[in-house]
Amino acid sequence: MQPYLAVAALAGLVKRRELAVAVLRQARMIWASPALLAMFGLEPRAATGMRFLDLVAADDRETLAAVLDETPGAESVPTAFRGLRADGSLFDGELASSAFDLPGGAGAVITVSDVTEPRNALTKLSYLAFRDVLTELPSRALYFDRLRQLLVDARRHGGGFSVLVADLDGFKHVNEGLGPETGDVLLQVAAKRLRAASREGDTVARIGGDEFSVILAHTARVEDAAIVAERILHAFNAPVVVGGQSCQVGISVGVALYPANGKDVDTLVANADGAMHAAKRAGGRCFRLAG
Repeated sequence: MQPYLAVAALAGLVKRRELAVAVLRQARMIWASPALLAMFGLEPRAATGMRFLDLVAADDRETLAAVLDETPGAESVPTAFRGLRADGSLFDGELASSAFDLPGGAGAVITVSDVTEPRNALTKLSYLAFRDVLTELPSRALYFDRLRQLLVDARRHGGGFSVLVADLDGFKHVNEGLGPETGDVLLQVAAKRLRAASREGDTVARIGGDEFSVILAHTARVEDAAIVAERILHAFNAPVVVGGQSCQVGISVGVALYPANGKDVDTLVANADGAMHAAKRAGGRCFRLAG
Protein backbone atom coordinates (compact mmCIF):
# COMPACT_ATOMS: atom_id res chain seq x y z
CA MET A 1 0.00 0.00 0.00
CA GLN A 2 1.31 3.50 -0.84
CA PRO A 3 2.23 5.71 2.17
CA TYR A 4 -0.42 8.37 1.56
CA LEU A 5 -3.16 5.75 1.56
CA ALA A 6 -1.85 4.31 4.83
CA VAL A 7 -1.97 7.76 6.43
CA ALA A 8 -5.52 8.32 5.20
CA ALA A 9 -6.63 4.96 6.52
CA LEU A 10 -5.14 5.60 9.94
CA ALA A 11 -6.72 9.06 10.08
CA GLY A 12 -10.11 7.47 9.53
CA LEU A 13 -9.74 5.44 12.71
CA VAL A 14 -9.77 8.61 14.85
CA LYS A 15 -8.18 6.95 17.87
CA ARG A 16 -10.67 4.10 17.81
CA ARG A 17 -9.53 0.54 18.24
CA GLU A 18 -8.48 -0.97 14.93
CA LEU A 19 -11.41 -2.01 12.75
CA ALA A 20 -11.84 -3.30 9.25
CA VAL A 21 -10.85 -0.39 6.98
CA ALA A 22 -11.15 0.42 3.28
CA VAL A 23 -10.35 3.41 1.10
CA LEU A 24 -12.94 4.29 -1.54
CA ARG A 25 -12.72 6.44 -4.61
CA GLN A 26 -15.86 6.94 -6.69
CA ALA A 27 -17.51 4.38 -4.39
CA ARG A 28 -15.00 1.66 -5.36
CA MET A 29 -12.42 0.11 -3.08
CA ILE A 30 -8.84 1.01 -3.99
CA TRP A 31 -7.50 -0.60 -0.82
CA ALA A 32 -8.92 -2.83 1.91
CA SER A 33 -7.33 -4.01 5.14
CA PRO A 34 -6.90 -7.73 5.85
CA ALA A 35 -9.56 -7.45 8.59
CA LEU A 36 -12.12 -6.11 6.12
CA LEU A 37 -11.25 -8.76 3.55
CA ALA A 38 -11.70 -11.47 6.19
CA MET A 39 -14.99 -9.94 7.35
CA PHE A 40 -16.49 -10.18 3.87
CA GLY A 41 -14.64 -13.34 2.80
CA LEU A 42 -12.84 -11.59 -0.06
CA GLU A 43 -9.53 -12.17 -1.83
CA PRO A 44 -7.35 -9.04 -2.22
CA ARG A 45 -7.45 -9.13 -6.00
CA ALA A 46 -11.22 -9.51 -6.08
CA ALA A 47 -11.68 -6.60 -3.68
CA THR A 48 -9.61 -4.04 -5.59
CA GLY A 49 -11.92 -2.00 -7.80
CA MET A 50 -15.10 -3.54 -6.38
CA ARG A 51 -18.06 -1.30 -5.61
CA PHE A 52 -18.46 -1.32 -1.86
CA LEU A 53 -22.27 -1.24 -2.19
CA ASP A 54 -22.03 -4.68 -3.78
CA LEU A 55 -21.06 -5.87 -0.30
CA VAL A 56 -24.28 -4.48 1.17
CA ALA A 57 -27.69 -6.19 1.31
CA ALA A 58 -29.92 -4.87 -1.49
CA ASP A 59 -32.46 -3.32 0.90
CA ASP A 60 -29.76 -1.27 2.65
CA ARG A 61 -27.87 0.06 -0.38
CA GLU A 62 -29.87 3.24 -0.81
CA THR A 63 -29.39 4.18 2.83
CA LEU A 64 -25.67 3.48 2.78
CA ALA A 65 -25.14 5.25 -0.55
CA ALA A 66 -26.17 8.50 1.14
CA VAL A 67 -23.55 7.92 3.84
CA LEU A 68 -20.63 7.35 1.46
CA ASP A 69 -20.09 11.04 0.69
CA GLU A 70 -16.61 11.59 -0.78
CA THR A 71 -16.72 15.38 -0.50
CA PRO A 72 -13.54 16.31 1.44
CA GLY A 73 -14.41 17.00 5.05
CA ALA A 74 -17.65 15.01 5.01
CA GLU A 75 -18.12 12.60 7.90
CA SER A 76 -20.90 10.19 8.83
CA VAL A 77 -22.10 8.87 12.13
CA PRO A 78 -21.99 5.07 12.54
CA THR A 79 -24.73 3.65 10.34
CA ALA A 80 -26.24 0.18 10.66
CA PHE A 81 -26.47 -2.05 7.59
CA ARG A 82 -26.43 -5.72 6.65
CA GLY A 83 -23.19 -6.87 5.14
CA LEU A 84 -23.16 -9.37 2.28
CA ARG A 85 -20.31 -11.87 2.39
CA ALA A 86 -18.80 -13.47 -0.70
CA ASP A 87 -20.58 -16.74 0.15
CA GLY A 88 -23.97 -14.96 0.17
CA SER A 89 -24.45 -14.95 3.95
CA LEU A 90 -25.46 -11.78 5.80
CA PHE A 91 -24.21 -10.18 9.00
CA ASP A 92 -25.14 -7.11 11.01
CA GLY A 93 -22.65 -4.35 10.30
CA GLU A 94 -21.97 -0.77 11.26
CA LEU A 95 -20.11 1.71 9.05
CA ALA A 96 -18.56 5.13 9.60
CA SER A 97 -17.06 7.23 6.79
CA SER A 98 -14.66 10.17 6.59
CA ALA A 99 -13.88 11.91 3.29
CA PHE A 100 -10.43 13.34 2.38
CA ASP A 101 -8.78 15.18 -0.49
CA LEU A 102 -6.31 12.46 -1.50
CA PRO A 103 -3.63 12.55 -4.20
CA GLY A 104 -5.38 11.62 -7.40
CA GLY A 105 -8.78 12.87 -6.25
CA ALA A 106 -11.19 12.92 -3.37
CA GLY A 107 -11.97 9.71 -1.57
CA ALA A 108 -13.41 8.28 1.64
CA VAL A 109 -11.99 6.11 4.38
CA ILE A 110 -14.56 3.76 5.88
CA THR A 111 -14.40 1.66 9.03
CA VAL A 112 -16.68 -1.33 9.34
CA SER A 113 -17.64 -3.33 12.43
CA ASP A 114 -19.36 -6.69 12.63
CA VAL A 115 -21.93 -6.10 15.39
CA THR A 116 -23.83 -9.38 15.00
CA GLU A 117 -22.85 -10.82 18.38
CA PRO A 118 -23.44 -7.62 20.43
CA ARG A 119 -26.77 -7.10 18.69
CA ASN A 120 -27.83 -10.70 19.34
CA ALA A 121 -26.81 -10.33 22.97
CA LEU A 122 -28.86 -7.12 23.25
CA THR A 123 -31.84 -8.83 21.65
CA LYS A 124 -31.56 -11.69 24.14
CA LEU A 125 -31.33 -9.29 27.08
CA SER A 126 -34.37 -7.42 25.81
CA TYR A 127 -36.26 -10.69 25.47
CA LEU A 128 -35.34 -11.73 29.01
CA ALA A 129 -36.45 -8.35 30.33
CA PHE A 130 -39.87 -8.46 28.72
CA ARG A 131 -40.66 -12.18 28.49
CA ASP A 132 -41.22 -14.80 31.14
CA VAL A 133 -38.55 -17.41 30.44
CA LEU A 134 -40.64 -20.40 31.54
CA THR A 135 -43.89 -19.70 29.70
CA GLU A 136 -42.65 -17.25 27.01
CA LEU A 137 -45.55 -14.98 27.90
CA PRO A 138 -45.04 -11.23 28.38
CA SER A 139 -43.38 -10.54 31.71
CA ARG A 140 -44.84 -8.44 34.49
CA ALA A 141 -42.86 -5.41 33.23
CA LEU A 142 -44.17 -5.71 29.65
CA TYR A 143 -47.68 -6.40 30.96
CA PHE A 144 -47.83 -3.15 32.94
CA ASP A 145 -46.28 -1.23 30.05
CA ARG A 146 -49.01 -2.43 27.66
CA LEU A 147 -51.66 -1.75 30.27
CA ARG A 148 -50.46 1.84 30.68
CA GLN A 149 -50.43 2.35 26.90
CA LEU A 150 -53.99 1.02 26.63
CA LEU A 151 -55.09 3.31 29.46
CA VAL A 152 -53.61 6.38 27.73
CA ASP A 153 -55.35 5.42 24.48
CA ALA A 154 -58.68 4.90 26.25
CA ARG A 155 -58.45 8.26 27.97
CA ARG A 156 -57.59 10.01 24.73
CA HIS A 157 -60.07 8.35 22.40
CA GLY A 158 -62.73 7.00 24.74
CA GLY A 159 -63.90 3.43 24.92
CA GLY A 160 -63.06 0.79 27.47
CA PHE A 161 -61.10 -2.37 28.14
CA SER A 162 -61.02 -5.16 30.69
CA VAL A 163 -58.43 -6.71 32.97
CA LEU A 164 -58.68 -10.36 34.00
CA VAL A 165 -56.56 -11.75 36.82
CA ALA A 166 -56.47 -15.55 37.03
CA ASP A 167 -54.94 -17.95 39.54
CA LEU A 168 -54.68 -21.73 39.22
CA ASP A 169 -56.74 -23.84 41.61
CA GLY A 170 -54.80 -26.75 43.07
CA PHE A 171 -51.40 -25.72 41.75
CA LYS A 172 -49.74 -25.74 45.19
CA HIS A 173 -50.85 -29.34 45.77
CA VAL A 174 -49.36 -30.46 42.43
CA ASN A 175 -46.15 -28.45 42.85
CA GLU A 176 -45.50 -29.80 46.37
CA GLY A 177 -46.76 -33.33 45.75
CA LEU A 178 -45.21 -34.05 42.34
CA GLY A 179 -42.26 -31.66 42.40
CA PRO A 180 -41.35 -28.29 40.87
CA GLU A 181 -40.50 -29.82 37.48
CA THR A 182 -44.08 -31.01 37.14
CA GLY A 183 -45.22 -27.61 38.37
CA ASP A 184 -43.19 -25.90 35.66
CA VAL A 185 -44.75 -28.06 32.95
CA LEU A 186 -48.17 -27.31 34.38
CA LEU A 187 -47.50 -23.56 34.16
CA GLN A 188 -46.40 -23.94 30.54
CA VAL A 189 -49.59 -25.82 29.67
CA ALA A 190 -51.64 -23.22 31.51
CA ALA A 191 -50.00 -20.45 29.47
CA LYS A 192 -50.89 -22.22 26.20
CA ARG A 193 -54.52 -22.75 27.29
CA LEU A 194 -54.86 -19.11 28.30
CA ARG A 195 -53.52 -17.93 24.95
CA ALA A 196 -55.88 -20.27 23.11
CA ALA A 197 -58.89 -19.06 25.13
CA SER A 198 -58.11 -15.37 24.61
CA ARG A 199 -58.80 -13.28 21.55
CA GLU A 200 -56.27 -12.31 18.92
CA GLY A 201 -54.63 -9.06 19.99
CA ASP A 202 -55.22 -9.59 23.72
CA THR A 203 -52.24 -9.67 26.08
CA VAL A 204 -51.77 -12.77 28.22
CA ALA A 205 -49.03 -12.38 30.84
CA ARG A 206 -47.61 -14.26 33.78
CA ILE A 207 -47.48 -11.77 36.63
CA GLY A 208 -46.11 -14.05 39.33
CA GLY A 209 -46.07 -17.66 40.53
CA ASP A 210 -49.21 -19.36 39.22
CA GLU A 211 -50.97 -16.03 38.67
CA PHE A 212 -51.74 -14.79 35.18
CA SER A 213 -53.51 -11.80 33.71
CA VAL A 214 -55.27 -11.07 30.44
CA ILE A 215 -55.80 -7.59 29.02
CA LEU A 216 -58.86 -7.46 26.80
CA ALA A 217 -58.49 -4.45 24.52
CA HIS A 218 -61.63 -2.60 23.37
CA THR A 219 -63.91 -4.51 25.73
CA ALA A 220 -66.30 -2.06 27.35
CA ARG A 221 -69.20 -4.43 28.03
CA VAL A 222 -69.37 -6.86 30.92
CA GLU A 223 -70.89 -9.44 28.58
CA ASP A 224 -67.83 -9.44 26.30
CA ALA A 225 -65.41 -9.88 29.19
CA ALA A 226 -67.61 -12.64 30.63
CA ILE A 227 -67.44 -14.59 27.37
CA VAL A 228 -63.63 -14.68 27.53
CA ALA A 229 -63.70 -15.56 31.25
CA GLU A 230 -66.05 -18.49 30.52
CA ARG A 231 -63.73 -19.70 27.73
CA ILE A 232 -60.80 -19.61 30.15
CA LEU A 233 -62.73 -21.64 32.74
CA HIS A 234 -63.72 -24.17 30.07
CA ALA A 235 -60.08 -24.48 28.92
CA PHE A 236 -59.15 -25.91 32.32
CA ASN A 237 -61.86 -28.56 32.46
CA ALA A 238 -59.54 -31.17 30.95
CA PRO A 239 -56.77 -32.55 33.20
CA VAL A 240 -53.11 -31.90 32.41
CA VAL A 241 -51.07 -35.08 31.89
CA VAL A 242 -47.38 -34.75 32.86
CA GLY A 243 -45.14 -37.80 32.60
CA GLY A 244 -48.14 -40.10 32.63
CA GLN A 245 -49.50 -38.40 35.75
CA SER A 246 -52.90 -36.72 35.48
CA CYS A 247 -53.03 -33.33 37.22
CA GLN A 248 -56.48 -31.89 37.73
CA VAL A 249 -56.34 -28.15 38.22
CA GLY A 250 -58.90 -25.43 37.73
CA ILE A 251 -58.69 -21.67 37.54
CA SER A 252 -60.30 -18.72 39.32
CA VAL A 253 -60.80 -15.49 37.40
CA GLY A 254 -61.48 -11.93 38.48
CA VAL A 255 -62.69 -9.26 36.03
CA ALA A 256 -62.37 -5.47 36.23
CA LEU A 257 -63.53 -3.01 33.57
CA TYR A 258 -62.23 0.43 32.70
CA PRO A 259 -63.54 2.93 33.70
CA ALA A 260 -66.28 1.36 35.84
CA ASN A 261 -63.90 -0.51 38.18
CA GLY A 262 -60.94 1.85 38.13
CA LYS A 263 -59.51 4.76 36.21
CA ASP A 264 -55.83 3.99 36.79
CA VAL A 265 -53.65 0.92 36.35
CA ASP A 266 -53.12 0.10 40.02
CA THR A 267 -56.81 0.35 40.88
CA LEU A 268 -57.87 -1.80 37.94
CA VAL A 269 -55.40 -4.57 38.71
CA ALA A 270 -56.18 -4.46 42.43
CA ASN A 271 -59.92 -4.73 41.78
CA ALA A 272 -59.45 -7.59 39.30
CA ASP A 273 -57.23 -9.33 41.87
CA GLY A 274 -59.87 -8.81 44.56
CA ALA A 275 -62.52 -10.29 42.28
CA MET A 276 -60.26 -13.29 41.65
CA HIS A 277 -59.95 -13.91 45.41
CA ALA A 278 -63.73 -13.66 45.65
CA ALA A 279 -63.91 -16.44 43.05
CA LYS A 280 -61.49 -18.47 45.19
CA ARG A 281 -63.68 -17.98 48.26
CA ALA A 282 -66.67 -19.14 46.24
CA GLY A 283 -64.94 -22.49 45.72
CA GLY A 284 -62.83 -21.72 42.64
CA ARG A 285 -63.37 -22.75 39.01
CA CYS A 286 -65.51 -19.67 38.47
CA PHE A 287 -65.18 -15.96 37.72
CA ARG A 288 -66.34 -12.91 39.61
CA LEU A 289 -66.77 -9.28 38.58
CA ALA A 290 -65.16 -6.47 40.52
CA GLY A 291 -67.59 -4.45 42.57
